[in-house]
Amino acid sequence: MTTVPVTLEVFLAPLARHFRALGWRVDALANGAAACASLAKEFDTCHDVKWTRNPFSPGNLAGTARRVRRLVTAGGYDLVHVHTPVAAFVTRWALRRMPSGRRPVVIYTAHGFHFFRDQRRLPHAVYRSMEKAAARWTDYLVTINEEDFRAAQSFGTIPPQRVRLIPGIGVEMAPLAEGAVTPATAAEIRHDLLVGEDAFVLLMVAEFAPVKRHGHVLDALARVRDPRVVTVFVGAGPLEDAVRARARELKLEQRVRFAGYRRDVPALLAASDALILASDREGLPRSVLEAMAAGRPVIGTRIRGIADAVGEDAGWLVDKNDPEALATAIEHAAAHPDETRLRGAIGRVRAAERFALPYIIAEHEELYGEALASRA
Repeated sequence: MTTVPVTLEVFLAPLARHFRALGWRVDALANGAAACASLAKEFDTCHDVKWTRNPFSPGNLAGTARRVRRLVTAGGYDLVHVHTPVAAFVTRWALRRMPSGRRPVVIYTAHGFHFFRDQRRLPHAVYRSMEKAAARWTDYLVTINEEDFRAAQSFGTIPPQRVRLIPGIGVEMAPLAEGAVTPATAAEIRHDLLVGEDAFVLLMVAEFAPVKRHGHVLDALARVRDPRVVTVFVGAGPLEDAVRARARELKLEQRVRFAGYRRDVPALLAASDALILASDREGLPRSVLEAMAAGRPVIGTRIRGIADAVGEDAGWLVDKNDPEALATAIEHAAAHPDETRLRGAIGRVRAAERFALPYIIAEHEELYGEALASRA
């Protein structure tokens, strides 16, 4: 279960594919899932349910919760695995009082709690209280970074042994492997983006949303003196026009490219020298894991998720509110190509060992096995 279908399509389809191959029945539920043709190929049945953005809204806690409960009862599921905050809260609320003989095991994967270290006190207290309350309706709670793992274990509303750390949703390594994208393809992408052969290309793959802080990247780029540095923004979102305006204001039009929404991220990574991500908060960002799998170092903010993956040797991490430090890291990476390649190579090894899809699937097999045994 997820709030919207794209989460199922982009992140969870490989898991569904694997367990269906083992003979499981795997159904999907999201707002609009039944109309999504690509999901029909990956799941046995796709159900629709309408969530609103506010998990406490009467529509969610009444009508939507009843529909979820009816679907789960009719499906006779052994296990319900829910993702994304609204779907997770409403689903756990809906199933909390089902009779024990009919209630499935409920697993929630938190792809980054909405509370985090250094957050303002009031939102931190509100979001933590919500997660703590909902944890008592959860059989297993999966976190994807160390900070969230420690936080969940301290809730007191779910046994610590029922809290798991599984690092993300898995990276398919083959499309990102060395040589998977030909030099000619990478050169063609640089040509299409009007990037010179001697340019140092920073790639940022992120929705144009406040949490991703494209403006902070631009503020850092304005401080970079090396004229070879070019930043390519990949993605779409409500703040794109504002980011374009900010780039013009800083006179960075010649050093920034807007590539739009793309599905050829492996090729874009092959055409780049490093990935940059200056988010305010993350869970365990997929773009970082894909960059590491492609052998590209990461220049980013030292926050949960990014720090979990990159550490101190697969890129450069700086304080999230220091654009000068971010600019210094960019210039260092551009000026030291051997070190940049070395850090990228370290990231590739780490991605294969910790974040590759087979490893994540094995972690889910172990979790589901224990969950079903606990139900019996």
